[in-house]
Amino acid sequence: MSNPIRYCPLLVRALAAELRAALQGRQALAFPRFDRDLSCTLPLDGGQALRWDLHPRRGWVQLVADEDAAKGDLSARIVRVSSPPDERLIRLDIHEANRFRGGRRALVIELHTNQWNALVVDADARRIVSVLRARDAGGRSLKPGAEYRPPEPARRVLPDRPREALVAEWMDALGAVPPAERPRALVARFAYTSPLNAAALLGDAARGDDSEALGEAFERWWAVADGDEEGAFLVRTPAGPQPYPLALEGMESVRARSLLAAMDEVAASAAAEPEAASETSAEPDLLDRVKRKLAGAERRIERLRAEASMMGEADRLRGLGDLLLAHLDWPEPGEPSVILPGFAGDEVEVPLDPALRPHENAERLYEQARRRGRAEARFPELMAEAEVERDRWRAAAAAIERGETPDWVESALRRPESRAAKASEPEGARLPYKMYRTSGGLEVRVGRSSKHNDRLTFGHAAPGDVWLHARSVPGSHVVLRWSEPGAPPARDLEEAAVLAAWYSKARSSGTVAVDWTRRRYVRKPRGAPPGRVSLIQAKTIFVEPDAAVEERLRVT
Repeated sequence: MSNPIRYCPLLVRALAAELRAALQGRQALAFPRFDRDLSCTLPLDGGQALRWDLHPRRGWVQLVADEDAAKGDLSARIVRVSSPPDERLIRLDIHEANRFRGGRRALVIELHTNQWNALVVDADARRIVSVLRARDAGGRSLKPGAEYRPPEPARRVLPDRPREALVAEWMDALGAVPPAERPRALVARFAYTSPLNAAALLGDAARGDDSEALGEAFERWWAVADGDEEGAFLVRTPAGPQPYPLALEGMESVRARSLLAAMDEVAASAAAEPEAASETSAEPDLLDRVKRKLAGAERRIERLRAEASMMGEADRLRGLGDLLLAHLDWPEPGEPSVILPGFAGDEVEVPLDPALRPHENAERLYEQARRRGRAEARFPELMAEAEVERDRWRAAAAAIERGETPDWVESALRRPESRAAKASEPEGARLPYKMYRTSGGLEVRVGRSSKHNDRLTFGHAAPGDVWLHARSVPGSHVVLRWSEPGAPPARDLEEAAVLAAWYSKARSSGTVAVDWTRRRYVRKPRGAPPGRVSLIQAKTIFVEPDAAVEERLRVT
């Protein structure tokens, strides 16, 4: 199979209904597992798991057996499964009952064309807690800590108005265009339609200018849009087998037990013929990958052009920092902004992070100004590099379409992180830390010894990362990778603190005080022994050392 499952709003709505019946009320792990193969797995009670394979060459969702599900803390419950009208988005609302860490969050599955993604969203703060594919897309920042904004809604005609008004709009919109153009007009205007189902819904109205045929087409759309004619089929489309809630005209459509069962069939058929798939789609796959590289280079140029309009932003941010530093007693605790008297006699609104103190907000503005200043200084060089990169991938795509593959393409398409890893560490070299991953998907690094602690803190941690250590006792330095403004998600911070407590001399204590701060506030005193540091500022969290947490978070 060379093409993934195609999701349209009709399939998403029907799939959400099946998942609602199968999952609502069931116990589950509080956070799903995000894996490098672009899969999202949510362990459930009964030894099952909900698994979304969101790789561009797969795309199916399955309820699978999961032996590890019983080992997890299934303290959460799926309280709601929903899908917004006429959207390609499924949301699972999850309530964690633990009274110390209780709260609501949502697992959001976005199924928009080639931008499939899975995110855990804090339902209260509407912040992204963790994400399968962290990136910037369509003007949205899909990264941990960023505000979650759903994709723009389709805003097409829904069956939520009087029938007579809908019939009139249907006739006006489709009767005014030639029959051959009606499928496109239908998809552009009316909810729950797509290139997959447009021909089946229009029927004879797509082949002849007949008002009676248009009226019959409206009845079919009305039934489908209102949810009256949904079933489960496996449709043999030219692109491959497709689970779908309708039988589609002109294609073999075999009734399935459910859409999930149809998904199982697609996954099984793909697994049964891996050799054939690779042989028949090697060059198209290579061309697709090159075109994705070209698209990425073009997006980078667009981002740089957008940044060009922000020249001078560094000076503005630095000025806000100066202004805030001159009025540190003005901001009220917890406020998102403050209006201050400007140096020119005007009033200036200064944005604040409510979780930070005034002088910390000033430092944050200075840091942003430094980053903007560096970016502005490098802008001409970056733009030139981006244009060279775009031209290189554009030439490669044209060569492959002619049947010629440049020698450099295969090596350039290898994962950059694998090349970097080989270049940075000699064979057999040992990192100074153990690796863990929190329930929210954040990386945690734990120092192996006193000497390794120094290497971890000052050589393998970014200034914005969160640094933790058990208070007043010897123990490992712990680094939680987190570069966003404000504190990391509470659960991730707590789990990192549990690791700091576990890897300390206070492991046998009932409760351990763990200090945490940004790595930039950690200093190495002159002449101090290995592992000894001082903190400019810190906060404290109290946790219980827990071997089960250490085992669950360990990266094997």
